[in-house]
Amino acid sequence: MAMERESLEVDVLFVGAGPGNLAAAYHLVNQVEAHNARAAKNGGKTIEPPTILVIEKSASIGDHSLSGSVINPKAIAELMPDFVEQGFPTEYVCDDASFYMFFRSFTIKSPLCPPNFQKKGYHVASLSNVVKWLGAKCEEKGIEIYPGFAGDQLLIEGSRVVGVRIGDMGVDKNGKPKSNYQPGMDIFAKVTVLGEGVRGSLTKQIVERFDLQQGKYPQVYETGIKEIWRVKPEKHKPGRVIHGSLFPDFLSQFNGMWLYDMKDSLVSFGYVTMLDSKNPHNDPHLEAQRFKTTPFMRDLLEGAELVRYGAKAIPVGGLYAQPKLYTDGALLIGDGAGMCNAFKLAGVHMAMKTGMLAAETIVDAMAADDFSSVTLGGYAERYRNSWAYEEHMEARNFHGSAEVSPVFAMGLNIPLMIITKGRGLIDPLPFTAGHTHMKKLSELSPAKREKEAFEFDGKLTFSKEHLVGFSGTQHEVDQPSHLVVADVDLCSDVCTEEYGNPCQSFCPAAVYEMMPDPERPGKKRLFIHHENCVHCKTCDIADPYQVITWTPPQGGEGPDYTQM
Repeated sequence: MAMERESLEVDVLFVGAGPGNLAAAYHLVNQVEAHNARAAKNGGKTIEPPTILVIEKSASIGDHSLSGSVINPKAIAELMPDFVEQGFPTEYVCDDASFYMFFRSFTIKSPLCPPNFQKKGYHVASLSNVVKWLGAKCEEKGIEIYPGFAGDQLLIEGSRVVGVRIGDMGVDKNGKPKSNYQPGMDIFAKVTVLGEGVRGSLTKQIVERFDLQQGKYPQVYETGIKEIWRVKPEKHKPGRVIHGSLFPDFLSQFNGMWLYDMKDSLVSFGYVTMLDSKNPHNDPHLEAQRFKTTPFMRDLLEGAELVRYGAKAIPVGGLYAQPKLYTDGALLIGDGAGMCNAFKLAGVHMAMKTGMLAAETIVDAMAADDFSSVTLGGYAERYRNSWAYEEHMEARNFHGSAEVSPVFAMGLNIPLMIITKGRGLIDPLPFTAGHTHMKKLSELSPAKREKEAFEFDGKLTFSKEHLVGFSGTQHEVDQPSHLVVADVDLCSDVCTEEYGNPCQSFCPAAVYEMMPDPERPGKKRLFIHHENCVHCKTCDIADPYQVITWTPPQGGEGPDYTQM
């Protein structure tokens, strides 16, 4: 017998209350009003104002929004020309952009800041606060926003997306209904916009179901570790934005950092590590902790107080890894569509711009009463004619260059890219999925088969278990793990021998642990501490067997990235 579910019908459903979807919803209302004003003036057909709903998996808007937010104001200025006067939550405006080369024992400040890191005039902000502010602006326009509603699966009829099913709530760890059980609602929509952020669960479903990656290179990722520290007032420099890399590590594997100052003597520090490493012990958290032992960071953080911690995967494949952006009844925007510009380490303005382009396309679809690919395909055309596409064109071979080698990238091809507007020496430069690069232990020299030891000092560097406490993450223990491993026996019987269980390294939140198996002496079994998860999606990406699937937990649970 089929379970009875409540249902709701809307015209436009936005999945994810990030900067892209909130900009899209806000812009949609404005564009409908503008269309109707033109139609009334010219005797054309007006559009019935649509019912718009935004759903968000976090318990409160902005709780799951994490980014190194040095924001190019180009998109927000188009969306809302008076955004400053309307109270956009800018901390500072960058007036000092620089690039540093970090070494273990010294630091060199580049006399010139590379053009991709020229951030003067950009707005330093907490993305969580930006999202909260955008959410309030949407609600002023009558847009409904439902936090705590996590999309579980797409609703599909034939070849058309017709909405989203919300995940069930009140299920225990064995999958049995509890006393507070509530089946998820079905939300039907004429068009669904997926703006879930990086590696969104529904976005992953739609890309696979409709083969939207066909003819494109696979998306590749890096994991960013972010920490907020309160430093001594004399070390706080409003308007400062630093980017840099750690040498000589950079010569064998791409890495990068950012640092900027926020109000109240806060400093945001981030470190990114590629997930295409050959090393099965690749550990983004550990790389970030090691980086803090460089003289510059040690001096900056002397006497400072750690305030927050978080982690997030970042799509870095660029233009050649972006999927088809539409299908019947649905559009993809923002990080889920690979819109982050890794060359500039910037994605917020891209998410907002693609959301606005999606909104303009939806107005066309409403006017034609056609939500098929025939009309929604206009979104891709708008994108190709936009400054967002032009920006990606100029960065299109960035990751391909890095995959050849960082030396080739920095020493030859990236300078050529800057001169040739993105082409470089070869166009396109191909690349492969990050997890395919991981080597088995048997392929490594004996000295590299064990993970290098590192002792955390508890003042500057911290263990994953300690740092999770600064992420604000909370998950009810008595619920099914939202981290689904398709074959746990593979972890014990095959992965241990072949790769040494790399999930214990690449996860930045100590979620995965191999523990002695009481039923099989001498063997270990996988234990998943799902309550630690900070929703970075690294495990879904970096697992060499691709058997880990990240799904949204129940009831809006997860990290609290307020201030981040």
